[in-house]
Amino acid sequence: MKINPYNTILFICYLALLLLGIFNLFKHRKKNKIFRYFYAFLIVSSLVIIQVLLMDFRVHKYYSWILVLFIPFQYLAPVYFSAFICYYLKKEEIYLSARKYLFIPFILFFILYTILKINIVVDYAWVSRKTFTFIHTEIDENSAFIFSLLISIWNLFIILKYENTIGKYSFIHVKKKTRWIKTIVSIFIAFNIIWMLTILLFYIRKDISGHFPYYPYWALYILFYYTILFLGSSHIGELSKKNKAEAESVQKAIENFRMSGLNHIFSEEELELVYYDKPSQITGVLSYFSTSLFDKNNVEDVLWDIVENCMTYLQIEDCVIYILDDFKGTLVQKAAYGNKNQAERKILSPIEIPLGKGIVGSVAKSGIYECIHNVLNDKRYIVDDVSRKSELTVPIIIEDKVIGIIDSEHSQEGFFDQNHIRLFQLIAKLTAKKLAQIYTKNTTGITDDNMYFKELDFLMKEAKIYRDANLGLQSISDRLRISSNYLSQLVNKISGSNFSEYVNNYRIEDAKTKLRDPNFANYTVLAIGLEAGFNSKSTFYSVFKKHAGISPKEYRKSTIN
Repeated sequence: MKINPYNTILFICYLALLLLGIFNLFKHRKKNKIFRYFYAFLIVSSLVIIQVLLMDFRVHKYYSWILVLFIPFQYLAPVYFSAFICYYLKKEEIYLSARKYLFIPFILFFILYTILKINIVVDYAWVSRKTFTFIHTEIDENSAFIFSLLISIWNLFIILKYENTIGKYSFIHVKKKTRWIKTIVSIFIAFNIIWMLTILLFYIRKDISGHFPYYPYWALYILFYYTILFLGSSHIGELSKKNKAEAESVQKAIENFRMSGLNHIFSEEELELVYYDKPSQITGVLSYFSTSLFDKNNVEDVLWDIVENCMTYLQIEDCVIYILDDFKGTLVQKAAYGNKNQAERKILSPIEIPLGKGIVGSVAKSGIYECIHNVLNDKRYIVDDVSRKSELTVPIIIEDKVIGIIDSEHSQEGFFDQNHIRLFQLIAKLTAKKLAQIYTKNTTGITDDNMYFKELDFLMKEAKIYRDANLGLQSISDRLRISSNYLSQLVNKISGSNFSEYVNNYRIEDAKTKLRDPNFANYTVLAIGLEAGFNSKSTFYSVFKKHAGISPKEYRKSTIN
């Protein structure tokens, strides 16, 4: 086969598709993986045909080195398409669990190709030319066809399973959602059948050779590729915008709940600083600190809880809390994080700083914070465990009197910025509020209007997080940015049940709704239970019977009758 108008047009079209795919992949590289796998699929699919057409052009006859660049992309295209399907349906766990198996054909044939290339260089010393031709024309293509067909059928089963198990929307809505992606998979299965018929043609007609019979097949493919390139890009873009808008709506509601919860601790003027920059990060840190201190009833627990969490949430190197000893007139180290903390809440070589001495003593005397960008230029600097370059010192004030200091140092010059200053000031106030409660033995309890519980209730009802079978106390507390112990007490106090029962109540109500709904009549009882968040049939049936008094099947029959 030589250069002709047909293969030339095909080559130009596939080359253009390759370049468009690379351009879009680079353009959308920072977006979600749906885009990345979609364009990766188009790129490797184009490379498969381009490599074959280059063989048609006999480029390897003039430039034999180009064969070194030939890679079995035909085994990558189905894998990337499967990844795209799974991420599109938000079932990426299916792809991730099967990924190591999906890449086996590509790896095996990559190794085989490498051996065959070396074999050509050594003049077919290992594998004869006849065997090489058989591998290249028979085993390679037939195995690629079988792999592509099996993957396409598997993708179709993934979509069908998704349709039969999803419970967030009505069955009609789900069908509409999957229609686009199922159409593409069905077309690929049809193309695989055409591919099979083309292969059979070579067995039936022994007089036919070369790649010419594939040209109509490749032409159909290129039309289809360009269609999904433009329509698919637009569709995925709209889907991503919709998902982003929904996520932002939920996040905005969460921020409002957090701010409402913090209103009980800080003034409006102080909270205005929180809105200034990175509100989600700052409110999250403050929420965690405020709730983690909830059940602390002595000074030592409060101080150690603060310094132990500064490193995790604020990513600082060193944090020490001093408490003023009025009798001695000195600041005594009571809690520390970093080199000073040698586990078991013990401070290594604790020091005392006289009031008015050093940066710490100066802040305690003036009651005004200080942020030093380079302590080497400040004669007041007192070296504690090691010499560092920057320091932030904030007073803890109760009723206009300094009772302690939160001091942090960092080895990087000018490390602390305005965000650190604002946050440390709010944490200092939070510490003062909690210490004042301990000193006066005036603790606060959990009330029914607790904003964090309202946030949890919102996530259950609107975001439906209970549908996650792996949902646990720690994962929710991480999302709410509150301590797990506080969350447990919160649920027990307000809902009157433990955490597991609280979550299962939502799951059971979800299941009941679908068992009564005619739109879910074709769903199995087990599918409804699993979609509601239960991880097994036995657990679902056991919990359902405990709540409803009858089994899910009996409940469904009773609602129909």
